[in-house]
Amino acid sequence: MPETRPEPHDPSDPQSEDAAWREIVANFGERVDLPPDEDLSEPSQGQSPEHSVVFGDDVDEAFEPEPVEDWAEEGFIPALPDPVRLPLDRRIAWAAVLGAPAAAMVAAFFVQTSSATLPSWAGLLLALVFLGGFGYLVATMPKEREDPWDDGARL
Repeated sequence: MPETRPEPHDPSDPQSEDAAWREIVANFGERVDLPPDEDLSEPSQGQSPEHSVVFGDDVDEAFEPEPVEDWAEEGFIPALPDPVRLPLDRRIAWAAVLGAPAAAMVAAFFVQTSSATLPSWAGLLLALVFLGGFGYLVATMPKEREDPWDDGARL
């Protein structure tokens, strides 16, 4: 009766998988011929042969960092950025978006520390002011970029 052998890459046989990996590694690319190692039979002062390293002459020299270039010395002074100028309608919308929650926090603090009460419409009004400002800002956002090829990486 002939002996049955598993396929060379049978995943159920771990030995055939190891053999397949050995074959892949053995046949992978060209092997590099390395120059023969120097005589490392005698380690020097407590070093093992496999950890011996030969350094160049620059190891004993003191480290001197490169001089830092000053832009003012070269005549380059960066321009100040233009101040942000928002139209009045957008300023009002931002004031509503940021001011309504701040006013709600102040009102909540005032109600908690005193015996005063706020009418129920005050909270509703603050919520509507916030939502109105936010909705206006979203509605007036630009639909397209000024420069479609601009990725924002400008100085």
